[in-house]
Amino acid sequence: MSLYPKLALALAVTSLTGCFGGSSSSSDTPPEKPAIPTEADSRYHVLPYIQNPSSTEMTVTWFSDSSAAGSVTIEGIGEFTSKPELAEALSYGSSEIEYIHGENNFSDIHSEVAEGEAPAPSYKHSVRINKLTPNTAYEYSVKQPGADTFTSTLKTAPMTGSRQAVRFIAMSDMETEPESTQKTVRWTSNALAIGGEKLGTDPDTYKRQYAVDQTSGYKANLKYASERSPNFWVIAGDLVEKGGRQLDWDEFWRHGAGEWGTLASTTPIFPTLGNHENYWHPEAPGYNSQASMLSYDKWNTYWDLPSNYATDERYEKRYYRADYGPVTLITLDSSNGNDADPSQDTNLMIDGTESRVPDFNPGSEQWNWAVRELADAQAQGQIIFVQFHHTAFGTGVHSMPSGSAGIANGEDNQSGVPMRVYKEIFERYGVTAVISGHDELLEYVRINGVHYWDVGFAGDGLRGPGYPPTTTYVPFDLLPTEAQETHWSAHGDVPEMWNGKQLIDGGKHYGFLEVDVRPSGDYGYEVIMTPRYVFPVTDENGTPTGDFEHRQYNKVVRILVDR
Repeated sequence: MSLYPKLALALAVTSLTGCFGGSSSSSDTPPEKPAIPTEADSRYHVLPYIQNPSSTEMTVTWFSDSSAAGSVTIEGIGEFTSKPELAEALSYGSSEIEYIHGENNFSDIHSEVAEGEAPAPSYKHSVRINKLTPNTAYEYSVKQPGADTFTSTLKTAPMTGSRQAVRFIAMSDMETEPESTQKTVRWTSNALAIGGEKLGTDPDTYKRQYAVDQTSGYKANLKYASERSPNFWVIAGDLVEKGGRQLDWDEFWRHGAGEWGTLASTTPIFPTLGNHENYWHPEAPGYNSQASMLSYDKWNTYWDLPSNYATDERYEKRYYRADYGPVTLITLDSSNGNDADPSQDTNLMIDGTESRVPDFNPGSEQWNWAVRELADAQAQGQIIFVQFHHTAFGTGVHSMPSGSAGIANGEDNQSGVPMRVYKEIFERYGVTAVISGHDELLEYVRINGVHYWDVGFAGDGLRGPGYPPTTTYVPFDLLPTEAQETHWSAHGDVPEMWNGKQLIDGGKHYGFLEVDVRPSGDYGYEVIMTPRYVFPVTDENGTPTGDFEHRQYNKVVRILVDR
């Protein structure tokens, strides 16, 4: 039996409207659960993927529509049996069922489901493999009764602190949803060609659309990323369009561990929550406590991540520390700040207490945890990277001051500016780079030796600074002086080059940041950060051929870190 006997992916992970809390007007009630399939009809909902690597352990997770136990066999180690659990949080609202069977289901998601029915319930299989050897590759096989054996490879982490070369990729804001198929995004160009500023926007491109749809762009992006053979994969938030919508998670896994690609089957993901992972409930669209709770329940179902030992169990998997050889990754949750003070809050529509979303400000539980972990990683001589969603030093629409007056009036109710509160401790504890998204730009600044990247160009928006034509203001003047002096962006610094209607080079495209950490000298390390992208090939009429070229931007950052 095939893995997808007509596409059986029943699982997985915005446009600007979603980022600002656009909502559906219809009310939704979950449909009745369909009958559980027999073992003979079993299929994978999500192919096996690996998580939470250590030097001696790895988690293998998969989802099926059968409650029959499966097993993982590790070459030279042994066989491990799963204990399936019904994944109750991975349910569908009635509008999702209508979408599956509607005329706009261009990606044919769940095309195998009978008319009017919901996909079969999902059963989670998760096995923690131990007694592995550090920095070693293994072949693993997963056997699920009723489905084909799935085979892939995994590699354990080097010992913490060991002088090993490490490569990881970082991206954010893919914001997957079935609607991404046949859906293109606005694609503005800088104003240099008309004698304007590079951070300005050419008005003639306000309504111009990108050459390929989001599904095609993200597929090509992950293909390129896979060919770079990273040790792990960092996603700085907004994995899905709506965190409470199951179809959007299903679409995420179609790309990462499904019919369209299996990068997650070989490469563990370290994700962080974005604003979209706190958004939408079928009976309460938008931002509210119901949406945050449901979104977190789905998040919690999918991920195995290091514990932060938080006092609230729903703070787990929101912020955590991961060590991988000489690299330490500190993940923070920038979803919510001080609800009483907009200048200290990144989302004015989330009530942190009702939604059980942690504050990130000084004195909070998350802040105190971050200080402890940063200090410890520095004391151990680790190369420290930090990720969170809301970029702190950018020039996009979410880099305007926090407030409720509206973008046209120079305020954003989902601003990343409050995350600047971490600047001093990042410098104090020797953080090498900070990775974020949210503005959906490819952007870089350096401040007091800390390198800040916005890597929000994975597969959704390809925005420019500001938000034309609602406003032409670009908050460049709000950046610290050194950030202004070191600022680089794909929008401003990579002008488009055309031959008639055919794009030859330049412009904003989907991609990822590649980070190499290499031993240098007796004690130090060289860190090389390279933004890479997929370039859509077009014919002389500007029509996409379906091919992509693998390229890199002209901003390669090389630094030496002494330890």
